[in-house]
Amino acid sequence: MSFNRTKSIPLLIRLTVLISLLVFSSISLISLTTMSKQGDLQSSQIRDFGHAMAMQLAASATEPLFTEDNLSLELQLINFLNLPRVQGGAIFDAEQNTLMTKGDIGTEPSLHILLQESQTRLAPVSRSDADNMLQVVAPIVFRDVTAGFVAINLKAESIAKAYTDMLVLLLVVAVALAAVAAVAAYYISRHVSRPISHLLAATHQFEAGNYEVKVKERRYDEIGRLTEAINSMSQGLYRKNQVESLLDQFLAKDIANEVLRQLDTVQVGGERVTATVLFVDIVGFTNRSEKMSPEEVADFLNEWFNYFIVCARMYFGTVDKFIGDCAMVVFGAPKENPNHQFHAVACAVLMQKLARSHNARRRLKDQPPVELRIGINTGQMLAGILGTQQRKEYTVVGDSVNLASRLCSEAEAGQTIISQDFFQTLSAEHKIVAQAHRKNSIRGKEIPIDTYIVEDVEKEYQRAMDSLIEDVLSSN
Repeated sequence: MSFNRTKSIPLLIRLTVLISLLVFSSISLISLTTMSKQGDLQSSQIRDFGHAMAMQLAASATEPLFTEDNLSLELQLINFLNLPRVQGGAIFDAEQNTLMTKGDIGTEPSLHILLQESQTRLAPVSRSDADNMLQVVAPIVFRDVTAGFVAINLKAESIAKAYTDMLVLLLVVAVALAAVAAVAAYYISRHVSRPISHLLAATHQFEAGNYEVKVKERRYDEIGRLTEAINSMSQGLYRKNQVESLLDQFLAKDIANEVLRQLDTVQVGGERVTATVLFVDIVGFTNRSEKMSPEEVADFLNEWFNYFIVCARMYFGTVDKFIGDCAMVVFGAPKENPNHQFHAVACAVLMQKLARSHNARRRLKDQPPVELRIGINTGQMLAGILGTQQRKEYTVVGDSVNLASRLCSEAEAGQTIISQDFFQTLSAEHKIVAQAHRKNSIRGKEIPIDTYIVEDVEKEYQRAMDSLIEDVLSSN
């Protein structure tokens, strides 16, 4: 399936335009705030500018003043007055006597006050008047000796106008940029929203379980790389889905889920659990198979293995493995089951009943009967992924598992054998019908084990079995 068209996403466009408007509002607010504070900032900058100019004149006048070179001192003052915005200047000695004056230096009282303040602070001082003129006085100091003072009068209005013009230009540029950003954001959002809408629709398809989606969007930017990643993820999910389906055919679903859960960190090992194991074996299969072709053997085993799987699933069991004509079924692992002991016995009863019903049909076709022998045991065992780095499988191991296998070997055709301990565990619940069998000398056990033969389950559980048997046999 390919996907290349879907509905637009107006929300994304509206969001982008909203962001642009917020940017515009923010820039405008910043500009207005800057204008409101321009008075204080402008005064501070004008004062700093005047101080810098006065200190520059004081530095250039230091040598002529100390050497009493009045000609050079006058030339320095004349050259300084040629600078823009400088209206006048003056030079005073250490006793504040006027040595020379050029141009308009401002009001005399104000100048006298600035001279006194500068002499006290030994730093540039300034004062503005109503006509936007800035008077600045700075000391002439060399090696901590104050030789005199310089005074300059600046036209502050021209300086303020430059700052005001700059602020207006900033505001105009900010408004223009915000407008351009809003328009660009609108068209960019339309350009971006289309592939994003395609990607969003593809993710909806993934959520619905359709992993064959492919987004057709050829781009060479981040969205293009995202599209490639989505398509790659789609292929990966599709392959993962195929692997899961394939695993379900080779492994029980619970085991397949456990393997997939540990796919990235799978390690050899397991955990100790309390579970029940059932071994079921087809009696006389070796002799039977000698008279059958390989294809007939395969068909025969596949049919009975299917019966074993159906019976196991009926009682929440997991077919761990098939060994020749034998099946190993686990109850209580990997998925926990508090009734694993009874479910294992009920599964065995179901298998025996199904075999008897199946044999009734086989006799009508003059076919030899198929009989099962089953051994069941419960106890602690190790459940997990076992094997080597080259070959692994999920299984259960332990003495309890071995005993179930030995009991299966001790059973005769049509019998289901359990140990006395197992029977006593279940007898308190009165769910099964069993008869004492005999003491069995089990290989690997020093003390013979008392065994019981399971005959049936209580009547309340039999109806479901009979109904299931009819369904299974009628489907084959």
